Formats: sequence, C-alpha cells, structure tokens
Amino acid sequence: MAILRGVLQGFAIGILSFGPSFFTLVNTGIGAGRYTAMRMALGIFASEFVVAMVCFFGLSDVFTHKYFQLGFSITAAVLIIILGLKAYITKYNHFLKKMKITPSKSASFLKGFIVNILNPFAIMLWITVLASASVVYDNSMPNYKLNLFINILSILVTLLALDLGKVFLSDVLGKKISQRIYFNIQKYFGLILIAIGIYFLYHFYYLLKEYNYIV
Repeated sequence: MAILRGVLQGFAIGILSFGPSFFTLVNTGIGAGRYTAMRMALGIFASEFVVAMVCFFGLSDVFTHKYFQLGFSITAAVLIIILGLKAYITKYNHFLKKMKITPSKSASFLKGFIVNILNPFAIMLWITVLASASVVYDNSMPNYKLNLFINILSILVTLLALDLGKVFLSDVLGKKISQRIYFNIQKYFGLILIAIGIYFLYHFYYLLKEYNYIV
C-alpha cells in the first residue's frame, strides 16, 4: 500500500507541478537532446531526495524558520529572474554558437539540482507531503518509519519517471523543429521563468508582511 500510495501521490504532484525546473528541463530536452536532459532530470531527482530526507529525519524546522524562508525566497527570486532574462535577451547568433557546445555531465546534473532546489514551494511541498503521509501510518507500529520511507521513495521514483517522460517527448519535439523556432521557444520560456521569479518576489514580500517587517 505504501508503494501504491506513493506512486499515486507522485503522479499527482508531477502532473500539477509547473515550476522553474519543469520549463528548464523541457527547454534542455528540446535544445540539447535526451542525454543532457536526462542528467538534468537526475539532478532534479537528487535535489528532491535531499529535501525529502531532511524532512524525513525531522529537520524540517530549518525550512520553516523565518530567516531561512526570507533569505531563500529573495535568493531564489533573483536567481530565477536572472536565468529567465538570460534566456530572453540572448541574441540569435550567440544562441547558435551556444547550440554547438555540449554541456558537461556535471554541469547538466548541477543545473537540474540548483534550479529545482531554488523553488521554495518545492520545499514546502515536501514538508506538507511528509506531514500528510505521517498521519496515514500509525507511529506506534514497528514498521512506521519503513512504510513512510517507502512512501517517500515511491513518490521520488514516480517523479523521476515522469521527468524522464518529459525528456523523451521534448527530445522528439526538438528533432522536428527548426533552430529559429527553438530560439523563440527559449525566449518564451525565459519570460515564464521571469514571471515565476516575480511571483517568488511577491512571496518574499508576503513573508515580510507576515513576519511584521513591513506594515
């Protein structure tokens, strides 16, 4: 039951999640191909695993501390906006030169890890998932921790499978479109990332009001 519950939860989260990592992954799959995007997907998986394990071992209080939330929100907002601006303002000639450069394995993995972990709502999502999952299982049972861990791992594996599905679909799409069309797609994705970054700025402003730093 823990595996089935985790798969269903992971499927729901994966279908409904459209954060910066989603658009970056699809963009990479279209432009750089499946293998580069697969390494990025593994980086996303690793960041999700780290956050999930931090919450699993009872350290989620770190994520809910007001100074962490404030600092993390403004940092994420600025970096996501910079990433979006970089994609949007890139000139076509520079874009063509960049297309000829294959990112290293470590760079692709690290980009996936960083872009995903910069999403403050991903952290809050795992806190919520752990809180809801822990209610389902009786903590007085000897297999409580094991069932909870299996539930979490099933969610993570399902999310990875969905991300790999996005990689293969975007790779197929990338082979069917011209470089000029992909250039325009990248600009639109850049605008989406800028919008997400602005939303994170709003979240930072909301936290300032919530913690009474501004009236």
